[in-house]
Amino acid sequence: MKAILKNIDCAHYDFNTYQAEVDETAITLTLTIGAIDSSGGDNFDVFICTPEWLCKHHWLPELMRHTLLVRKYALDEIKKTITDYIEQCEGKDWMQVAQKLSRVFAWEYEDYQS
Repeated sequence: MKAILKNIDCAHYDFNTYQAEVDETAITLTLTIGAIDSSGGDNFDVFICTPEWLCKHHWLPELMRHTLLVRKYALDEIKKTITDYIEQCEGKDWMQVAQKLSRVFAWEYEDYQS
């Protein structure tokens, strides 16, 4: 089974027209990713920021999971990085694929227990 990026959204900005202030980018995108042969998908979040933003806003050591570090906000480059990773995630079922995706993106069901 393979996955595909079905949608990108941002709660606070229109990410298509977002303009960073002087290379200090910090934005969280919600990715809808699903199986190629399905109409829906699950939501995965990724925090995107520049080193300049980190230097200005984070003073303490921090483990950075679910983060994409970029030199500047270049939407085409960001989308390519995201889709390239998604294309590498294969499995025998959706759970295997989603677990691989959740190594990099914050999956909405990551700690869900039924």
